[in-house]
Amino acid sequence: MSRRYWAKQLAEQGLVGIVLSQSPEYVAPHGATEPIFGTNPFAIGVPSEHGSVVVDMATSATSWFGLVEADRAGRTVPDDVGYDADGNPTTDPAAIYNGGAIRVFDRSYKGSNIALMIELLAGPLVGGAVQDKLGSRNWGNLMIALDPSIMGDPPAILHNVHLMLGRVKGARRAAGVEEIMLPGERGNRLAEQRLAAGKIKVPSSLLQGLKDMAARGAPKTAPQPSSTLPHPPITSIAPEAASISNTSPTVTSTLPGSLTSPSEGPPQTPQPSSNLSTSSSDITSISREPKASSSIYNSGSIPVVTSIAAGSGVGEGAQGMGVSSGRAVEKEHGSGGRAQPAASTSEAVPADITGLAAAHMHDSDTKLVACKVGEQQQQFEEEVQDVQQQEQQALQAQQGMSGGRHLATKLLHPPHSTQDPYEAVSPPLYQTATFGQPSATTNGPYDYTRSGNPTRTQLETQMADLEGADQAFAFASGMAALAAVLRLVGAGNGVVAGDDLYGGTSRLLAQVAPNLGIHVTNVDTTNIGAVEKALRAGHTKLLMLESPTNPRMQICDIATLTKMAHQVGALVVVDNSIMAPTFQQPLALGADISMTSATKFLNGHSDIMGGILSVKGPELAKKIYFTQNAEGAILSPFDCWLCLRGLKTMALRMETQARNCAILAQALSQHPLISKINYPGLPGTPGFELNASQASSGGSLFSFETGK
Repeated sequence: MSRRYWAKQLAEQGLVGIVLSQSPEYVAPHGATEPIFGTNPFAIGVPSEHGSVVVDMATSATSWFGLVEADRAGRTVPDDVGYDADGNPTTDPAAIYNGGAIRVFDRSYKGSNIALMIELLAGPLVGGAVQDKLGSRNWGNLMIALDPSIMGDPPAILHNVHLMLGRVKGARRAAGVEEIMLPGERGNRLAEQRLAAGKIKVPSSLLQGLKDMAARGAPKTAPQPSSTLPHPPITSIAPEAASISNTSPTVTSTLPGSLTSPSEGPPQTPQPSSNLSTSSSDITSISREPKASSSIYNSGSIPVVTSIAAGSGVGEGAQGMGVSSGRAVEKEHGSGGRAQPAASTSEAVPADITGLAAAHMHDSDTKLVACKVGEQQQQFEEEVQDVQQQEQQALQAQQGMSGGRHLATKLLHPPHSTQDPYEAVSPPLYQTATFGQPSATTNGPYDYTRSGNPTRTQLETQMADLEGADQAFAFASGMAALAAVLRLVGAGNGVVAGDDLYGGTSRLLAQVAPNLGIHVTNVDTTNIGAVEKALRAGHTKLLMLESPTNPRMQICDIATLTKMAHQVGALVVVDNSIMAPTFQQPLALGADISMTSATKFLNGHSDIMGGILSVKGPELAKKIYFTQNAEGAILSPFDCWLCLRGLKTMALRMETQARNCAILAQALSQHPLISKINYPGLPGTPGFELNASQASSGGSLFSFETGK
């Protein structure tokens, strides 16, 4: 069973593996007689000090294949296993699988709830059908790998798993019980016995069916694969030779630093054994591939599954196909063979079985597959380079906004706003609440850190320089900064904001603003006409924008909307957290206030909370400072110092993140389970041209939608 195999493989790599498998409609929810659920098995693999433990079970009272086997053997089933087509309990297995329904494993709502959980997680979540799964040949699988190191000390976790298993094994036994068996333990022992013996007993009818299937080979015409999900282990069986191989599909790892680099060497297909005795009903020659010497999971890489399915024959004129990185690649065998399309992974028979007839992957075939994959990769890399060149040109065009110096240089060598007698290269940290004064009647530049602090002044001065602002203000969080902006509106006046906003902003406008007597209107800010209609002279005091928006990455025309807002006497604030001054400068586009979350790209180390308001005009700056000082939501000196440290590498970080983001967005846009990519840096997506006109990059965040 592939779910058990993959759970075990993950556990043997030191990960916690959770595999959920949806299947066609065979099982009725508790209290119903109509099949809605699949048999929905799941498996969990957990590493321990003494090997992995795998828990594997189905959520149905029996399997569909169990019913078929019982029917063919002339056996009945218990009367609580399922219903016939009329909804009556029956012991006839044929009546259950011909229009009837199987019951859940415990015949109660608890088993029904577990089956529903698997339906939800392994169905809609991964693009599986929710109606007529069998008819559409579309049901899902979800595989989750958890690294124990993110939850605690791995050795301690492995030890505790071992202790837990020992407690179960050592529990006081009931009368007549010789041993407490762990989940899967009985099956594991049987499997080890079969492996040691080198043979597995199977019914003669099953063996003959496999032989007949192998003789037919892969379908001559079949649709393209509809999924790139990992396959179960490849099994290759020939009419004159059968083998069971628990080799997994070839796996190549993609390192974060080289997302488009293929693995070394072409994938290979295991060759079938040829020592089957035709007079025996045993499948012999059980072989295993050696384990990889290093784990792709331990390297922090992104696994990409690559499998090669065998064709329908060998020698001259034989056809076959290859699948690399989830894409079908046609190829020819011999001199007169025509390439055949790939077998569907959504057929009722698993995709790996479409190549049951024995076939040899010649070196020339493998090279051809690698060649075609290389051509696709080269084309993709050229597209990425074109986008990066456009971004660099836009960045150079923005140099004039920052006084001619490259932004990375300005980040590394900010203007000094404090007097340090020792001329420290790194700005000093003034971790103090109060300051001494020259005399009882004379005040120095600082008296109380809520009102001002040299470290905060250094950060605010640098941010004003980066944003082209008259003054900047550092707040305890981005929401504290936006709350200070909201204070500018006043009771009885209105705010116009987008309808796709950061969740914290939505909460501020929906629940805090009304308590202040402020009316909020939400509109689609990508629709200029809708914004113009919402703006009301004498009433609207603030236009609040995000571009890109969070989370749908929509782009609005900042310059045009700003002009419209100013015509009715409204201020404009732009939440620039996604782009930061590295990629976009809202004040240069006409906005009055730019808000940037220091928590994210400015600091870049995930160890502070903060928000920066960069403001145009001394009068507006005075109003912001008064609110900041009066309400006290200031950024602490230590957090300011950490943010100053992070700013030095902001350009390097963001440019690298944006390049990786463009590669990932482009790759995922081709994924069959993803229906839409929301990324303004992807050519052809809505807002791409507008974003390129006002920002120097698409940024390093994107979202996507699944399903149809």
